Formats: sequence, C-alpha cells, structure tokens
Amino acid sequence: MNSIGEVIRNTRKKQKLTLKEVAKAGSISLSFLSEIERDKANPSISVLKRIANALNVNFTDLFGEKEQSIVVRKNERKPLLHSEGSRITWYSLSEGSRNKMGPIWGVLEEGATSGDVGVGHSEGEEFLYVQSGCLEFMLGNDRYTLEEGDSIYFDARTPHSYKNVWRGETLVIAVSTPPTF
Repeated sequence: MNSIGEVIRNTRKKQKLTLKEVAKAGSISLSFLSEIERDKANPSISVLKRIANALNVNFTDLFGEKEQSIVVRKNERKPLLHSEGSRITWYSLSEGSRNKMGPIWGVLEEGATSGDVGVGHSEGEEFLYVQSGCLEFMLGNDRYTLEEGDSIYFDARTPHSYKNVWRGETLVIAVSTPPTF
C-alpha cells in the first residue's frame, strides 16, 4: 500500500496539477506540501483535509482504495489517521470511499485539538456525538461545550474546530456527508 505522500503526489500528477497549484488551493506552503509528498512531514488532519479538497477527492481516497464491506468488526478496525500534532486518532466505521456518508470514531487524547478555526469543507453536513468526555466545539464565532451524550449537527462549510477539555480521553462519533474521511 502506498504512503499518504505517494497517494497525494500520484493524485496530483494524474490531475496534471503542480505543487504550487495544490499548495495555493490548500492554503499551505509549497515546501510543506513537498515534504508531505516525500513523507518527510506528518501533516495534521486539517491540512490533509485541505489537500483532499484542493485535489477534489474524498479524504479517505488519500489512504488508498479498500474493498467494500458492509460490516466493520471492532477488533479489525484499524486507525484511519493518527496525528501526533493533534493527538487524535480516527477510526473508520465503514469501508470504501464511494459511500454517501462517512461515519468515523475519534479518540481524542487529553488536550487534543483539531487545530485553528478556519477549516470548513467545500460542501456537506456533519454530525458529531460525544460518547464520553467533554469537547469544546467552535462553529464559526460560536463556542459550545459538548458533554457525554451531547451532539451537534451543522453545515460543514462553516469553519469549525474542537478541543478535548476533559481530563483523559474524549470519545466521539462523527458522520459527514459527503464523506471527508
């Protein structure tokens, strides 16, 4: 299986896009994108989402095509993405990149954050449910504290971010349409 950097580079080249074009569309520096493509940098989730948007692909496409399955067993679930910088690990709750919605399970370490507000998606809606712990959620200029059992449903184009404000892990289930993971 190809690395994320190789998939990004191959996708960019297939679309006959330059590093400069993708970096500009993804609002990241040219040098950082080059390092990502060469697997010399570990990008955050928000950066990978911006790259996927710039390439006009689903976030899951950056991880390669998986065989479609309707059942995902908990003991077979593999991390979809773990970002050391954000301290969040995402697990796919479905397989295949052709799904109409993208359910994921997130494990946010203490103090974990998705990054700065300012990352919205080009389209769609999102739903997030706090399974355990406590999350501070920024949606545009509004701040919400979501505790165990709380949920939020919003227009994915609205800039948003979140942070684990619980002492310990916070567990969340998120669903986006179209899939961004």
